Amino acid sequence: MKKTILLIFALIQISVSWANGITVNNVSLENFNESEGWVNIQFDIFWYNSWRIDAGPSNWDAAWVFAKYRANSGPWQHVTVSPSNSNIHPDFIIDSSNDNKGVFIYPSGPLNLGVSNTNNVNLGWDLNADSIDIDDTIEVKVFAIEMVYVPEGAFYLGNDSNTTNEVDAFKTGNTSRSPYKITSEDEIEVGSINSSQLYYDATSQYAGDQQGPIPAEFPKGFNAFYCMKYEISEQQYVDYFNTLPADKQIVRDITNSPGKNSDDEVDGNTVSWAGVGTLATTSAPDRACNYIGSGDLELFLIWAALRPMTELEFEKATRGPGLPTPGAYAWGNTTISTTAYPIASPALSNEQIAVLPGTNEGRAAYNLTSTNFPRPLRCGIFSTSNGMTNGTRENAGASYYGIMELSGNLAEFVISVGHPNQRQFNGIHGQGDPDFVTEGGANFINNLLYAVRGGGWDDNANLLLISDRTYGGTFPGGINVGTKNVGGRGVRTAD
Repeated sequence: MKKTILLIFALIQISVSWANGITVNNVSLENFNESEGWVNIQFDIFWYNSWRIDAGPSNWDAAWVFAKYRANSGPWQHVTVSPSNSNIHPDFIIDSSNDNKGVFIYPSGPLNLGVSNTNNVNLGWDLNADSIDIDDTIEVKVFAIEMVYVPEGAFYLGNDSNTTNEVDAFKTGNTSRSPYKITSEDEIEVGSINSSQLYYDATSQYAGDQQGPIPAEFPKGFNAFYCMKYEISEQQYVDYFNTLPADKQIVRDITNSPGKNSDDEVDGNTVSWAGVGTLATTSAPDRACNYIGSGDLELFLIWAALRPMTELEFEKATRGPGLPTPGAYAWGNTTISTTAYPIASPALSNEQIAVLPGTNEGRAAYNLTSTNFPRPLRCGIFSTSNGMTNGTRENAGASYYGIMELSGNLAEFVISVGHPNQRQFNGIHGQGDPDFVTEGGANFINNLLYAVRGGGWDDNANLLLISDRTYGGTFPGGINVGTKNVGGRGVRTAD
């Protein structure tokens, strides 16, 4: 007698009623085809502040959706998608990844900061590929992460001014201060001899080795990619952590050393874990998660079938294709708030800045604005507090492509061109399996000395500048060290 297939589900971000929540509901297994070995994981999904535009950036936001399963209460494993058996509402597009680790869901036509909402999405599950025995009791969890499409195209690194405060910014050659243009994914020569080569100063001991070349395989940002719209939240971290095997949990426990070393709230981080056999929890699920070390980020990205962002992609995602503005922040100009923000509904899903912004005032959490809240803020807080929906890109703190908090809140780990090991990164994606590390398949699991870009809530404004590379080669905290001011996000190369 066949057992009943048991279904449960979880969310990667649980803000149900506020503007940046992405919600998955009504999960079920439908249309089981035993002879062909597939079944549909059916669910409803919606999220706010969604868009698709055909002019200007010509891009859209999307939900990266993937699923995990376990058989007979065993370890959680990644679902293999069956693309031919996945479908969606006609107002939306569903794109399967070429490795069948998940799908991107996004509007099929123009949408101006509305609600993406579609019911009865069918995610095909290849039961044969995952060796599912129909006599097993199966549990399934569906996860969704908001992403932003960054289209293919040329862009610039650095800026064209000697008078701004960007430390060790990229430039063209040693004698010039011209920005360097990325026009392809081809190999890039680095040096001071040829006036056409990519170069950067190294006045900071963390700027990098000023060496090259940067191989063709290293992701440079010319090709299209998807970038997480927000920094990793505490709920995202908890949901990921709670599906890890026990041996990985022990290693990746940010409540231990070298993380925050406490189950209490430390510098705003509220993640708590009592040990193996219990679930990690958070009392601030929508807050950007600090104390994530480089190893924590790497394993999260493997689990989510994403990959790290390179520092070249960071500048593309932030600035867009236009000529750089010297001294600009992620929102494209040189203005930035300088007074402390009052906070309303702290730690809740509707946490917001309780003050109207100034005209074209860039908004970010950094040392001058965070004195009332010595911690990271809610992911996407400015886009819903008189920001993207009722104001300007500057008020929202949004990048050219609509990506949030690339300046401030938390500095972010990126892969640098300033270290020989990091230059060998070839853009491989995580495969969803935490044990993939030991199999040697994901080559970004090398205990890399990551760089950090973008600045955080406790940094001065100079570190928030797009071109600043004060820590552009390596992070002074070292390998795997989690700190109060650093978090991260992932990307995925567009197929």
